[in-house]
Amino acid sequence: MAVKNKSAIVFRKGRLSKALLKDLYHKMLWPRLIEEKMINLLRQGQISKWFSGIGQEAIPVGITAALAEDDFIFPMHRNLGVFTTRQVPFERLLSQWLGKGNGFTNGRDRSFHFGAPEYGIVGMISHLGPQMSLADGSALAFKLKGEKRIAVAFTGDGGTSQGEFHEALNVASVWNLPVIFVVEHNGYGLSTPNSEQFKVQQIADRAIGYGMESMVVEGN
Repeated sequence: MAVKNKSAIVFRKGRLSKALLKDLYHKMLWPRLIEEKMINLLRQGQISKWFSGIGQEAIPVGITAALAEDDFIFPMHRNLGVFTTRQVPFERLLSQWLGKGNGFTNGRDRSFHFGAPEYGIVGMISHLGPQMSLADGSALAFKLKGEKRIAVAFTGDGGTSQGEFHEALNVASVWNLPVIFVVEHNGYGLSTPNSEQFKVQQIADRAIGYGMESMVVEGN
């Protein structure tokens, strides 16, 4: 049976209660406020680098808020909302970014490479493709143990050009793994435009060849 992509999903706030909308707004506000502070620190030379996710807060916040607490998340470098929504202590996050001993790896890693295992957050792998395979491995473990848990891995449009992206999709499909792959599409893989990366109309179309269901969500 052919697998097709669903039409783009457009957000309709009427489907959600006012209480939930307010809660999601607050959850998106935290990463925005922290990001603004970190960008100021970057300009002052107090931190060495920062990959901003301003304008993309709804993606990690909405997905993380929809998961169970024991589900695994493999975020990337612009997914601060994963950490704040999982209520990782701000003190430890700031200690990590400022190179303090109270950080997750004594402040030695940046850009969320450190992760927060006690909160179900796995540290980022810079070139992104490999963490999708790790998400497959986690999902396989959940399946073999009979646990009703899932793994979610984030990547960008540039990451979909890596071989391991395709390997991860194929394994997940063939083994029917409880895993979700989220592709944040901002039009560029670093400085490489989409026109030089792929010919498909939508990145979600790449899943069709692996017999996977995929969908486009309106937004970034």
